[in-house]
Amino acid sequence: MVTNSTYTAADLPSTKVDSQKFTELVSIPEVRERIKAVIITEAPVTEWLLIKRVINSFQVYKAGGRIRPFMEEILKNMKLKTTEDETGTVYWKSSQNPKNWNKVRTFGKYEETCRDVTLVPTVEIANALEFILQRDALDHDDLIRTTAAFLGYTRMGSNVRAGMERGLKYAIKNKKIRSSRNGTMSL
Repeated sequence: MVTNSTYTAADLPSTKVDSQKFTELVSIPEVRERIKAVIITEAPVTEWLLIKRVINSFQVYKAGGRIRPFMEEILKNMKLKTTEDETGTVYWKSSQNPKNWNKVRTFGKYEETCRDVTLVPTVEIANALEFILQRDALDHDDLIRTTAAFLGYTRMGSNVRAGMERGLKYAIKNKKIRSSRNGTMSL
């Protein structure tokens, strides 16, 4: 059974660092601590959202040609628990089991916890679809729309639809959701 909770963003200290000198001025131990804080609060978290949270805490808002490789190298050296999906690398707490993770997190305070659909791990979208189907079987389009609204997406643009389809494909492949001949989706 999938459970629902509110997504919480990590509360990181804010430090002003010149973006041109980010890789020179920021101490690697401080970056590592902030990475750990994001994972503790937000895991599973996609690599790009993790990087974004950390660099934004230094008031750096673009991960350009020097910053992104710098962050990726630190992440690689930390030897954290990861999985791969269509969004890229997803980071997990050491205590989480990606194969049995059965939660979905909806937006809390919108400005702080809204995640672009491309930054939501595929397994979490699959869990949201399953959560909706725990109440009633729905046809494909109704399931996609209802799940997107449940997750907090007020507009069904092509990226939101693609995110929901990504989750549905994963859920069907992993036998969490079934599709009948008439197009009804169920558990």
